[in-house]
Amino acid sequence: MVRQTLRTTRITCIWLILLAMLSVIACSEELEPLSPRPAPPALPSATSIPKAAVIVAPSPQSKSQEGAKREEEEAPDITPFINVASQFLRDGHEVNNYRPAVVVFDYDRDGDSDLYITSNKGNGNLLYRNEGNGNFNDMAQDVGAALSQSNSSGAVACDLNNDGYQDLYVGARGIIGDGLDFRSAMDDGQDAAQLRDAIQDHLLLNNGDGSFTDITEAAFGDAVNLRSASSIACADIDGDGWLDIYVGNAVDEDWFMFDQPSHPGHYNRLYRNNGDLTFEEISESAGVEGGEIMLRYEDGSPIMFEDEETSAEYEGYDPNIKDTNGNRVADPSGRTHAVLFFDYDDDGDQDLWAANDGHRPYVFRNDSTAGDVRFTPVAKAMGIDKSGNWMGFAVGDYDGDVDLDVFIPNVGYHLRLLAPQQEPGGDCKYTERFEWGTCLHYMLRNDGTRKDASLGVLGVFPDVVSDTRVEPSPLMPPRSLDKKRIHPDWEAPTGLGAYDFGYGTTFFDYDNDGHQDLYWLGSEGPPGNSSFPAAGRMLKGDGAGGFEDITVRAHLLDIRDVDYSILDVDDPDFNADKQRISNRFHLNGKGLAHGDLNGDGYLDLIGTNSSGPRWDDRTGKWIPELGPIFVWLNGGGDNHWITLLLKGRMGVDGTGSNADAVGARVYLVSGGRTQVQEVRTGSSYLSMDSIALEFGLGSAALADEIRVRWPSGRTQVIDDVPADQVVQIVEPES
Repeated sequence: MVRQTLRTTRITCIWLILLAMLSVIACSEELEPLSPRPAPPALPSATSIPKAAVIVAPSPQSKSQEGAKREEEEAPDITPFINVASQFLRDGHEVNNYRPAVVVFDYDRDGDSDLYITSNKGNGNLLYRNEGNGNFNDMAQDVGAALSQSNSSGAVACDLNNDGYQDLYVGARGIIGDGLDFRSAMDDGQDAAQLRDAIQDHLLLNNGDGSFTDITEAAFGDAVNLRSASSIACADIDGDGWLDIYVGNAVDEDWFMFDQPSHPGHYNRLYRNNGDLTFEEISESAGVEGGEIMLRYEDGSPIMFEDEETSAEYEGYDPNIKDTNGNRVADPSGRTHAVLFFDYDDDGDQDLWAANDGHRPYVFRNDSTAGDVRFTPVAKAMGIDKSGNWMGFAVGDYDGDVDLDVFIPNVGYHLRLLAPQQEPGGDCKYTERFEWGTCLHYMLRNDGTRKDASLGVLGVFPDVVSDTRVEPSPLMPPRSLDKKRIHPDWEAPTGLGAYDFGYGTTFFDYDNDGHQDLYWLGSEGPPGNSSFPAAGRMLKGDGAGGFEDITVRAHLLDIRDVDYSILDVDDPDFNADKQRISNRFHLNGKGLAHGDLNGDGYLDLIGTNSSGPRWDDRTGKWIPELGPIFVWLNGGGDNHWITLLLKGRMGVDGTGSNADAVGARVYLVSGGRTQVQEVRTGSSYLSMDSIALEFGLGSAALADEIRVRWPSGRTQVIDDVPADQVVQIVEPES
């Protein structure tokens, strides 16, 4: 173990948008660009003893005591976010895609966060380069990252060759309305080749000079994924220092079936990194391809389908359904919406989770040994295998007990307003009637591990969603809190279980008070659709397992043109409908990620919405509409913070942990409190948060101790780190 004390550092200013700028954004549709910042310096060499490099972002200029006191007395208890998409994204802040992803990463390694957003075929993906002055310019076409012929979906940024630059893995999905599944792309002929171009995933190598090269064919060959990718994640599954890739596949939109017993998905894919930018597909041998769909009759017997050609039988999957070309549709497996690598059992390796739509979650324990990658399915043994419409993942220590908990969004309370569905089908409208199904979210509290006689060490993650306290907002409480709305055949949901539908989700400390907060967004259907109307929820954590719903006061509704000017329900001029403060005005939220876009130490949120038709009440017609991108800039505050950027030694001398330290666990002690985070790529839905670890310190001006457990097994401790700075920590030599 290496211990060091941070005493002297090199300092340079990160640009930040001062609080005064927020008022400019709030009252003006146009934003004058700030003066360009100087280029950030190169990070110091770390080839000898491991030292932490520090880049400090100064706090806003000091105020007089009298002025500060007056501002404190007048300030609201919640500092709102501001949607600055139209000011920041000068090349457009809408997207043409039913399932648009957002990735927050620093692609050019200039010290700030850039954005990658996916589009459908013919439109080109967006790579917004952060210019450091409040402007983001789309560079995708110029740098080789547009993939205009791809029907893109989820994406992830991972440094796959340990050169210090994050590469892009971009998923693709089937084309809506063509009636063709992926096997038709494997046929001969020009039509099949064109389909293949549209629906195959792509790997873009970051050249380190601001450009990308498509190396898909060389990297994967015939094993390239064609199965309608949803979310993707990277981790070093075998401890060799190279990041591997797991692709969660859903299903072609033409075969997204819920109203019948057959509701198949596609097998997932695990690509093992050979260390030379080629990959071996090992999902079947590793045991992570996916499991057979679970669907039962009321008496508990499985709903089976027989293959007319082979007489093989499948539960929940009809192998006789064919696409327009006569090829079999889908696989006998669930539809994966989100994937997550996370060392849930604290044994030092990366375990794998998958959230499935119309199916059970997967939890695969990593039992790999040198040269042999093996995962063991343990979700059932852990008691977290209920069938649901599972959408995403958020990982964070919401209850302050120094371990990582898991939130998995689902359909939510909505279907409890209706009579239970009697006919078997592929979503929780049917399965929630039974003990083995639910529409409510999962809040999985980490209670450590236990020893099972047959399976060995298992995680203990009880679902406490119904017991998780949430103080509702009087401005927009969930309809489920009015028990009169609940159908008499259902019990009224309680706690966090009483809240709405969600796709993308993230834990983050929005006000830097040291407690994890939770945001999610999502809806199923276009604006005006009432299937599962939801417009996002922002829950402020108290650090002890409880939350307060501050969505409206934080100005984080996933709704266009909200009027937040009056937020007092007792004010006679408050009118929720006129101000568009209602789920009925929801957009079609999908991707979500967080990152510090302006370098002020406070985390911002980026959300994407599906394109598609919008219902117009005035004309009574559906109107085509692009999906708006929201860039919610954090209003900031006076609390202290530290942001950590970890660098593994594979990026220094070819030994130790992967260059971006994916899988590293960090414990930070400050002000008598210990916080924990883990470096991850992927999770959420389709999307990826910044890999920087951001810790709020509250009033503490110092981190007493930072302890890093590297993926290589090495441990490093740094003492006495001053607050309000970005710290790079380099893995020590063995």
